[in-house]
Amino acid sequence: MDKKTKRIFIIVGAVEVAILVFCLVVAILVYSSFDANDPAHSIAKNGAFIGTLQTNGVLLFFTIVFPALLIFLVDGGYLIYYAVKRESTLNESEKSAIEEEAKRQAREEVLKELQAEHQKSAENKPADPADKK
Repeated sequence: MDKKTKRIFIIVGAVEVAILVFCLVVAILVYSSFDANDPAHSIAKNGAFIGTLQTNGVLLFFTIVFPALLIFLVDGGYLIYYAVKRESTLNESEKSAIEEEAKRQAREEVLKELQAEHQKSAENKPADPADKK
């Protein structure tokens, strides 16, 4: 991996951490001072942003839960992509040796099957009446 790609990954990781920390802190603030009986009091007591998140569940979902879920899904997808894309550690000579060994074993197996089939057909072959004379 070159330096430019590493730098991009570090920057993206730092942004993700910042977003997740923001979501966690805001979620703690929203749920620690929640007053379901008086929404107007929650807004006055906790400020406009936290109070609005306490009174509006859809806004809370799209501000806190959705970004965190999206980050986890994107990171998981990238992890799967990277794991599938990863190249083999075998060099060409090792790959060709493995391929030749597999071909040899396949040939031996086919020959054994043909011999077994030939012997079976010879045993099951009815005797020729002309041979008994």
